[in-house]
This record gives sequence, C-alpha cells and structure tokens, in this order.
Amino acid sequence: METFSKQLSELSDYALTINGLKNKYNEEDLFNASLVFFEVFSSIMFDHHQDKLNQSQLEVLFKEAGISIHQTVYLFTGVDLKDIDFGEKKFKV
Repeated sequence: METFSKQLSELSDYALTINGLKNKYNEEDLFNASLVFFEVFSSIMFDHHQDKLNQSQLEVLFKEAGISIHQTVYLFTGVDLKDIDFGEKKFKV
C-alpha cells in the first residue's frame, strides 16, 4: 500500500514556515485537506482498534468518526463538506 509520508512531511514543513500568516484558502482546499486528514486518521484508527473490535464495530466507529469530523468542520467553518462535489471526489458521511 502506497503512503504519502514524504509529501505530508514536506507539506507540514511548508505550513510551519507560513504559520501565523492569514492564507487564502477556499472550500475546495478545505475539502482536499479534510480528505487527506481523514485518510491518515482512519488508517491510524484502524491500526489502533483492529485487534479490539469486530468488523461491525469498526464500521460503526468509522461512521461515527466521520460524522464527528464533519460536524466539527461545519461548526467552526460553516462549510458542509458533504455538499461539496468536485467531480469524482465526494466526501461521504
């Protein structure tokens, strides 16, 4: 399975250099960053819980995590990620 550890590290290094500055991002940027975050988050969450939960419990956990992240983004930004559709990419909650 391919990972993007090097690219994520480079991106975080760049983000640290511009920390504290107001940058211009749009809803598509938030959507893309959220998808990347959820991919990394989900992988680590799976590793943490795979030996403790059965498949059905994992599915519930992932759904609840997705809902929680979706609600947090909406609460603090007013952006509803599930309403954003950029072609093949769709944030599913």
